[in-house]
Amino acid sequence: MTIFHFGRHSVPFTDIHDINVEYRYHDNEIYVDLELNGGAQLSLNLPDSLTFMEQFIKKIREEKEV
Repeated sequence: MTIFHFGRHSVPFTDIHDINVEYRYHDNEIYVDLELNGGAQLSLNLPDSLTFMEQFIKKIREEKEV
C-alpha cells in the first residue's frame, strides 16, 4: 500500500476519495485539496502539495508502467 507522508501525517492513498488541484501557472504554484473517505478534507500548503503530486505521479507511473 502506498502512503503519502507530509509533515507529521501519513495518509494511505486508498483513503483518498478524490483530489482537487488548483494551479497558478504564472506564479509557479500548485495547491491540492484531498477528500478522504468519511468526508474529511485536507487543504495542503505549497510544499505539501508538491510532495503529494510528486508521489501521486510516481504512483501513476508504477501502476500504468509508463
